[in-house]
Amino acid sequence: AGGRMAHDPVPDTPMVELKEEEETNSLLSGSPIRAECTEMQLKVNSSKKSPQEEDENCKTDKRKLSSLEMFGLAAYWFGWSALMPILLISIIPKQIDAMASDHKGTALGDTLKWGSVVSVIAAPLAGSFSDSSTHPWGRRGPFIATGLVVTSAALLMMALSTSLEFFSLAFLILSAANNVSMSPYTALVPDMVPMSQRGIASAWLGIMSFLGTFVGGVITYCVSSIIHVYLVLGFLHALTGLITLKTCVERPLNATRPPPSICARLRSLIRPLANHDFRVMFSTRFLMQLGILSVQDNSLFFLQDAVRDFEVFGIELAETPQQAVSILFLPILVGSLISATVAGIYADRTGQRKKVVYISGAIMMASCLMFSVTRYYLFALLSALVFGCGFGAFSVIEWAMATDLLPNPEEFAKDMGIWSLALILPQVLAGTLAGFIVDNFNPLAPELHLGYSMIFLIAVFFFALGTYYVKKIQSVS
Repeated sequence: AGGRMAHDPVPDTPMVELKEEEETNSLLSGSPIRAECTEMQLKVNSSKKSPQEEDENCKTDKRKLSSLEMFGLAAYWFGWSALMPILLISIIPKQIDAMASDHKGTALGDTLKWGSVVSVIAAPLAGSFSDSSTHPWGRRGPFIATGLVVTSAALLMMALSTSLEFFSLAFLILSAANNVSMSPYTALVPDMVPMSQRGIASAWLGIMSFLGTFVGGVITYCVSSIIHVYLVLGFLHALTGLITLKTCVERPLNATRPPPSICARLRSLIRPLANHDFRVMFSTRFLMQLGILSVQDNSLFFLQDAVRDFEVFGIELAETPQQAVSILFLPILVGSLISATVAGIYADRTGQRKKVVYISGAIMMASCLMFSVTRYYLFALLSALVFGCGFGAFSVIEWAMATDLLPNPEEFAKDMGIWSLALILPQVLAGTLAGFIVDNFNPLAPELHLGYSMIFLIAVFFFALGTYYVKKIQSVS
């Protein structure tokens, strides 16, 4: 499976291929890789299928999926969303605070930074090897299964960690394993879902993401032991992964040529960024993710240091910052579900996807302005509701745009792995920057908690820049 649909707005015509090849070669101008790859590239081009042949394969292989199959496809996204956001927002900051309370902001930033470095390497490589895999389970299944096993082991290591060094090592293993499974998993949508159902598939993924995040928050709120939280979330993550593996049965790749050489893989990592719209979408997601992480990664410390009192109308909703940040997921979930539904219907009926991004970006900017001035839990909950309204709409539309803009149908996993770097790389900057601001600016005005206000205002800047940049995408209205 993998040819373009006949009605795809960006068909793979020879002129487009020639243009993208010229752009790619310009990126590699003067590089020894270019000379070594010339003969290989000629062989690959000569063996490519024509657009008509790819269209026929697409029509034959990509049947419409039932609701049960959509559920199975999105199941792993539920388990992943229950695990990873709550780890980053609540569990990891809590553990680091216990291990390095005197420099918690910097320690958190360094841990996330090195995890991101590992992810930058693992994501595109896992995707590239998945694309050319001829395993009997299919191209994606073996990598998803391997990632599930190693992730479970890494979570156990993190749960039992007593030193920052061992904890950081376990997090590096988790980061690598997560990307070994996620890059191939994200390729299942363009692999298996016909273009006419991409919007529905994105909605399924969005709903599963929001519900998973909410369930993860509930588990963290109800289970006090960190070790027990790891065990429950790890089990849920593995179970949903198995459901997806059982539901999404692939046909093994019938390879007509040898696997790509190292030279070919290196060129393929650069080629998607030669596509203008893919490059712009990558930049947009990078900037928006910087803003999202600025809010997400500092929520626990913000509630712990700046809010502290978790009463609403005289009722104490949480006893600890960990419980308070878990409750914060509820208004985010409500706002996300409402906005995702409305945005999906609006985009399908009007085709105006950019307008949805503009509106959602403005809403997230407004929520960050609210967070920057509030020191009361009630207003923090209201700010979270507003943030969810923007985040839900953006997430659904952004996923659909990304899958539509993949430049090469034969390299979906690798291209999705490269696109996922726009989610990973911001952790290097956002975590380090936020840690520096919290540790150095909060002491300047302890009663105002100036560092947190600065972080939220910087997030406004990132959202504004990312929202503006999406206008440069040419093939999406």
